[in-house]
Parts: sequence; C-alpha cells; structure tokens
Amino acid sequence: MKNPIQRIKHSISLKLGLGIVMFVAVVFITALGFLFKHSRTMVRQEAMERAIRTLNGTSLRVTGYLSEIKTATDNIEWLVKENLQPDSLLNYSRRVVELTPNVKGCSITMEPYFFPQLGSYFSAYSVQEGDTIFTVREGDYNYYEKVWYKTPRTLGKNCWVDPYDDYNEGTLSSSEVIASYCKPIYLTSKDPKKKGAADEKKFIGVIATDLSLKWLSNTISNEKPYPHSYCIMVGKDGRYLVHPDTAKLKGQTIFSDIDPNLHPDLIALGHQMLDNKTGYMAVNIDDEPCLVFFQPLTHTQWSIALVCTEDDILAGYNRLVYIVVPLIIIGLLLILFFCVKTISHFIHPLNQLAQESRHIAEGHYDHPIPLSSRSDVIGVLQNSFRSMQESINQHINNIQQANQETEARNKELVIANQLAQEADHRKTIFFQDVSHQIRTPLNLIVGFAQVLCDAYSAISKEEMEEFTDTMQQNSITVTRMVSMLFDASQIGSTPMFTLNDIVSVNETARQAIAIFHKRSPHDTPLNFTTNVPDTLQIHTNHLYLVRTVRELLVNAKKFAYMNPVNFTIEAVPPPPEKITHIRFIVEDHGPGISQADQERIFTPFIKLDYYAEGLGLGLGLCQRSAYLLGGTLTLDTTYKEGARFILEIPVT
Repeated sequence: MKNPIQRIKHSISLKLGLGIVMFVAVVFITALGFLFKHSRTMVRQEAMERAIRTLNGTSLRVTGYLSEIKTATDNIEWLVKENLQPDSLLNYSRRVVELTPNVKGCSITMEPYFFPQLGSYFSAYSVQEGDTIFTVREGDYNYYEKVWYKTPRTLGKNCWVDPYDDYNEGTLSSSEVIASYCKPIYLTSKDPKKKGAADEKKFIGVIATDLSLKWLSNTISNEKPYPHSYCIMVGKDGRYLVHPDTAKLKGQTIFSDIDPNLHPDLIALGHQMLDNKTGYMAVNIDDEPCLVFFQPLTHTQWSIALVCTEDDILAGYNRLVYIVVPLIIIGLLLILFFCVKTISHFIHPLNQLAQESRHIAEGHYDHPIPLSSRSDVIGVLQNSFRSMQESINQHINNIQQANQETEARNKELVIANQLAQEADHRKTIFFQDVSHQIRTPLNLIVGFAQVLCDAYSAISKEEMEEFTDTMQQNSITVTRMVSMLFDASQIGSTPMFTLNDIVSVNETARQAIAIFHKRSPHDTPLNFTTNVPDTLQIHTNHLYLVRTVRELLVNAKKFAYMNPVNFTIEAVPPPPEKITHIRFIVEDHGPGISQADQERIFTPFIKLDYYAEGLGLGLGLCQRSAYLLGGTLTLDTTYKEGARFILEIPVT
C-alpha cells in the first residue's frame, strides 16, 4: 500500500482538496471552540442544580416516611397505657401495621414478668409479608438484649436505631434488614404518702416500629436524575444504610478499605456526612471523577447523599460534542470528497489504467478490475487485463487451496499418531502396574494360606493372628483394586444412582475413619474435628459418600509417612446461618503435590509415582463421585505443608 504522504504528493486532486478543507477546518474549529467553552460551564451549572433539587426531594420524601412512622408510634402510646392487656397489645401492634403505609412490622414488648401469668417474656409482634399481616405473641427468646429494646431503655427517650438483622429462627420475624423507631413506655404515678412529691415514672416496655431497609433502598434508588447516578445513606457511625452495592451493606462503613493517602477526598466526604453537614464535594470513586451532594436527614443521625459521575453531569455537553464534532468531520470529508471527485473527473481516463496495472504487478491478483464500457484502445486494454487477472487469480486460488488441505491432513495425521502412541504406552504401563499391584497381595495371601495348611499345628497364636491380619489386609487391597477397576469401566456412562439416602454426616465420617484405622500402617494418627451436630442429616447417596471420604483418608495415610492426618468437617455457611453445604477436609503432612502435577492428579490412569502403591484411579474416581453427589472435589493449592483435599456436597 502506498504511503499516504507519497500519494498526496503524486495526486493533484488530493492536494487541492486538502488545501480547501484545511482552510475551512481552521475557521470551524476557532468558532466552535469559543462556543463549547461557554456551553460547558452552563451545562455543568444546570446539571448541579438539578442534582441538588433531586437530593432535596429525596430527603424530604425519606423524612416524610420516617415522620409517618414516628407519628404512628407516638399516637399508639396512650392506647397502650390505657389498655395494658395481652389481647389489646396484639390488636394495637396490628393496627399500626394496617394503618401506616411503608411499615414492615411493629412490636410492643413488655418488661420481664409484666404479665406474671404468661411467664417472663411477652412481646406482641405484627409483620407484613406481601399483602398479609401476621400477628403473634413472640416466642421466648432474650429480646431484652436486642438493640431495638436495649437502646431506648438505656437512653430513656425515643430514638431511631441503625438497621439490623432481627431474624430469629423458630419465631415470627422479618428476614429483611430493618431500621426501627423505638419509643420507651413509662407509667406515671404518685406516692400518696409523699405530699407534693414529683411524679414517678416507671419503665414498662418498648414500642418498636420497623421500616424495611430493602423497601427504603428501592424507593431511594428510583430517585436519580441521571442514568448512572445513585443515592447512599449512612448511619451515625458511618455504616452504609443504603447503597446500590449490596456487599457494602454487610457491616461496611464509608471509611472501609480506603487508603487515606490515596483517597483523602473520600475520607473528607465521610467526615462531612458524619458531622451532618450540607453541601457537595468533588471526589474520585472507583477511579471515576464524581460530584457528591449530601445533607442530613431531619430527626435522625443519618445522612443521605446523591452520587453523580462527571460523565452524567456533562452528558448534555458531551452529547453536543458527539453530535457537532462528527458533523464537522463529515462535512469536511464531504468537501474533500467533492473536491477530489471533481478534479479527478478530469484526469481519470489518463491514470486509471496505469493504477490498475501497478496493482496487479504488486501481486494483488484477487482484486477485481472493473469492466470498461469504452470502445477505444484504453477500454480494450483494460478488458484484456481483466481477463488475464481472473485467469491468474483462479490458478493461484487452486494451488493455495490444495496446499492448505494437504497441510491440514498432515497435522491431523501427526496428532493422531502421537495420541495413538501415547495411548498404547499408557495402556502397557497400566496393565503392567495392575498385574504387579494385584499379584503382590495375591502372592502374600496364597503364601500365608499355604503356610497355614502345611504347618497349622506348629504356628503360635500370635503368628496365626499376624498371618490372618496380613491376609485380611491384602484381601482388602485386592477388593479395593477390583472395585476401582469396575468403577473405572463405567467412566463415560451414567450409573444407576439416587440421592435418597438419609445420612448422618458425623456417623458417615466415623464409618470412613473406622476403615482408615483398619488399613496399614496402623500407627498413623488421625485428628478428627467437626463443627456440625451429630443430629445433622442430609439427603445423599450413602455408599458413594462413604467410599469417597474413605479413599481420601486412605490416600492421605499413604503419603503421610507416619505423620498425623487431619480430618475436618465444616458447615457452609457456619451456624447460626442456614447450612447449605457440608465440607469434608482431609490434610496430610507428606511431600505434597508439585505445581506441574496439580492438574494431572484427577486424570484417570495417571500415577505421579509409578513405584508407589495404587492404580492411579483413586482421586479421579473420587472427583467423579463428588460430581454425582452434586458437589465438588478440589485440591487446595494454597496449602504448603503437604496436600489438602476439599470435598463439598449440598445438604439437600
């Protein structure tokens, strides 16, 4: 391809066209640059005012929601004091939820033994799930230490408590994170023996009205002036109450994971919001320049902020740039095009044939030459060149296609030959290994059996026990190898398999441990720990689970070299959360597995050490069994003191 500069030098039409375009471009750029400079300032100011109006509206709306809940709670207090009966408290709790929009739940909780006939605990609780309201007397649990009860009791005044997860298994409770407006209940009385004495106030309980943080977050998230803007809300300690990234709602604060040296602007923003200041700041969030508008929420210690990216703020300006700049470029290109076309029209008949001839001479046989309709010498010559180019191009294409097909077939033959040689080599090694692994224990069994037949009466009891124990161990080894060979024969097929067995996790582990201790060497210690209760049962396949855990333990024992083997059972996630998976972890303190072999250990018929015991099937079959159980078997590559295998299966 010709250099563009050389092409311009040799083209009169391009020279004239570019000169005209450059003059027009200078005029356009000067005029539009002045216009864009003033437009950017105006667009930015208007966008900021729009963001501030949106934040004020959102703040007023949130304050209105909180005020509705506060008013409903304050209004129900006198009814509670006038009718301190269990049934009445249940009705009042339900009335607050029924009559107040946006309320998730309401509880009226009394001091211990306030109703002696009902025992120590009494809490009337109503919660809204969809269109249904459930009202119950809550079960017995220590809600006197809950934040929604302890905080107003300690402060002795009404307060909003930061959002919390109040889910209690076995009780009627909200599964969502909620914020509560809490009001302590006091009874006022006078001592008749003390004339003129001040009224005495006695604390008897707490009214807590709940606001769903999920609902509040969705409501606030809908209020955004720009496509990528979003609202956040933080509590008095800087903890996120509302954020589009749900991961930040799990205990993170506005200062979490922030390096003060790298992000002093975010640190300053956090302090401004915690000090209940109003204003805006330019900050850099996730390497993107943003403007953050913030202000406190009335009657709370919370602060709300609207985050707008600079791209959103200047979207109108950018759209103007994206429209005008392409139009200028297109206009300049059109001017250049028409100039070049007009000039080229006059010189086209003279240089067309020379250009096409040079193109073919450079080897571009596949570039089609247009058919000329001219009847003069130039037209005849151009059509002759066209016929020659088509003939040459056809021959070259035929040769290239034949070469490509030949090369592809040669590569396929080389790969097939390599695979065949590798498969034959692996087959020979595998059968030799199988013969050796089975023949050795069989020879021991046959030898000891012959000794027992020939000299049974002369063998002592201790020797007899040693002989039988050796025969039993070798018979177990042979049985295990035959079972592995049978399972290996089914690789690639779907076995008859169900997950309907109800299995105790710890009992299954103990069965595998019992088999572990029966295998030699018998003096390898095993450390077993579990954080799941003995009562935990799961639906799985008992045979495959026991077999998989057993093979992992036996494999660890083989490479432990008398060092302890660690066997751990963990619940995922840890209690008290609902358990979804069980994790069996087997660790040894042997030589470990090199990084080069970590991807090969689960491949069937692959042995890292051909002189070691085994057929190279154990880990591959274990991983297949884990898959059939609905789980996974992985090697922990971060463990450096030996080898650690993790079997994880679902609870149901």
